Amino acid sequence: MGIVANKGSGTGRSRKAVDELAAALGDVGFQVCPAWTLVERESLVARANADPSCRCLVAVGGDGTFSALLNEQPRVPLAIFPAGTENLAAKHFHQNSDACELAARLATQEPTTIDLGLARARRFVLMAGFGFDGEVVTRHHRSRVTETGRVKPTGRFAYVHPILRSSFTYPFSNISVRVLDPPLEKPLEGTTVFVFNLPLYALGLPFVPDARADDGWLDLLVFRDPGPFQALYYLWNVLLRRHLKLPGVTHLRVKKIVVSSDNPVPVQLDGDPAGTLEPCSSGEGAATEGWNVEVLPASARVYAGRAAGASTPSLVRLASMAWNR
Repeated sequence: MGIVANKGSGTGRSRKAVDELAAALGDVGFQVCPAWTLVERESLVARANADPSCRCLVAVGGDGTFSALLNEQPRVPLAIFPAGTENLAAKHFHQNSDACELAARLATQEPTTIDLGLARARRFVLMAGFGFDGEVVTRHHRSRVTETGRVKPTGRFAYVHPILRSSFTYPFSNISVRVLDPPLEKPLEGTTVFVFNLPLYALGLPFVPDARADDGWLDLLVFRDPGPFQALYYLWNVLLRRHLKLPGVTHLRVKKIVVSSDNPVPVQLDGDPAGTLEPCSSGEGAATEGWNVEVLPASARVYAGRAAGASTPSLVRLASMAWNR
């Protein structure tokens, strides 16, 4: 059993979590091999792929740790021991921080097969975000990185400042989306674009509550209109689960799209910065045609309990009740 850990995940409890999990796995008969660095992770995945006795690789950390492990393209099943901030993938696959429970599950159960998304050669399990969402994630990540390159632990309140700063400074550039699935081939325009593989989002926001991880599709969500006040209007409707009925919101299930823009647009994958969607170029230099995003059906195996859908926070439920009154 391999354990891939990230010291900087969430509030920084990964070291204790690894010790707890290693002890629990040892109690049920597994030999444990940990990996803390990028080099160690690459070596561990290579060993696991070549060793038929390796039962599983466990990501100890947050969604970024799990996503990084997925991008090593392991051929063995995966599991998650949550030690991050949101832990959305762990919530969806019903993985909690009980080391003994996870060890028993890995010893007795079989993994389930899921789809992944692929955005410009990088895999994602949760979602891809283009625009305002990518700007917030990028700002938050910059605030975590010290001058020496160390990534500091974080929490939910750390997102407040980048959200406020982005609301007043982000230009809400136009983003074009071209759906490549016949007969749905058509262009779309918006200022914020999401591509979901799983239904969960930070703070329990129900963007696409019916998204499935094993249906061979991705859920495309395009918010058309720009501006901070419009963004708040969209967010309020997301909280009330009414956003999919708005004329400025498009929701489609897709297999492959191309995302492009005339201006630089920040991108996030699984809650981590993924670079910038650069303006399309058709001059004498190297032409850029945007980012291809597509589904990779049945491309990973994950140990899971009861799959959880997107839940509405209690505050949201109270707001909805007040609105309906």
